[in-house]
Amino acid sequence: MSLRGFLRQAGAAACAAAPLLAIGLGAAQAASGAPSLCLSETRGTQALVKRVPLGPDATFALSFIHSVSRTPVTDHYRIEDGRILQTSEVFMAHGAGLPSIANDMDATGWRHENGHFILDLNRYTGPIPLRIQAQFKNTLHVAGTELPLASLGHSALTLAPCDEEITQ
Repeated sequence: MSLRGFLRQAGAAACAAAPLLAIGLGAAQAASGAPSLCLSETRGTQALVKRVPLGPDATFALSFIHSVSRTPVTDHYRIEDGRILQTSEVFMAHGAGLPSIANDMDATGWRHENGHFILDLNRYTGPIPLRIQAQFKNTLHVAGTELPLASLGHSALTLAPCDEEITQ
């Protein structure tokens, strides 16, 4: 069984949607051995929709507008040992589903800077299911680029590290 298949079966951490984009990433970067993210259909055939190479630091972020507070939220991640590690969540207002205490699960720090709450985390998530709605501006951020996820034409996607044998 592929790693992606195993992670799908193992379950997924709930997350809102966010941006994923490989525009402007060169073939040299893709061939550098840095991991890639695979976006697959969550419903139907679960077919690969897009493969996005990460930069050498293997980081990415997902941003969206919170459905209750109507304020921006950005979740930061890193691929570590073939797994997704959430490293922080940045938000402006407390709302349903957002952390409100410093001892949130897997939290390593809590602070307020420049009008934003920042929850530092060390949380392995598994594959991330994303519900995509254009009005919430779900965007994937990779290596200085942004991919509005609604532009991919799917209402639900699953984000996971790519298996090495998958090609675009």
